[in-house]
Amino acid sequence: MTYTIRGTEVFADVVEDENGTVVQVSFALNAPTPAHVEVAALAKNLMVARQETQDGVLREWVEEVPHANFFPVAVELVPAERDANGEMITEPVMDTSYSVNVTIVGDLVRKVDENGRFLWEILLLEWMGSGAETTVNDKVPGLAMSGVSLIDMSKVQTPQGAVALT
Repeated sequence: MTYTIRGTEVFADVVEDENGTVVQVSFALNAPTPAHVEVAALAKNLMVARQETQDGVLREWVEEVPHANFFPVAVELVPAERDANGEMITEPVMDTSYSVNVTIVGDLVRKVDENGRFLWEILLLEWMGSGAETTVNDKVPGLAMSGVSLIDMSKVQTPQGAVALT
């Protein structure tokens, strides 16, 4: 899952319509916790902080901006062992960090800065240019900024209908 923006390969999957217009951008992140992803998403305007007072109690939360979709992914590091009857002998080993697939569509994928550059392109180019090289789960290359890694999904093995294997 790579795409080239102005000569720079980025870790993203981009879908274009029949006219060559980008209609969807997808990429994957990994972090120690969901809170790390929320902080990064807030900084990149993919999430917003909300608050309201109900019955004198202040309630605060973070939510996705319209057309930014975050899909948490369970990552299996070691598959379960099964006997000849299919009974599980040992449980699978799951990644305890937080992995999420992000998809940007609609108005958000068309949003530009004051120079007419797409915000999603700026986001990915910044991550590719400023991120420190890392390896997630000792297997998948990525680029980390503030504890959140943009990962190279082209290096992930994902059997159809199963959790991601890295």
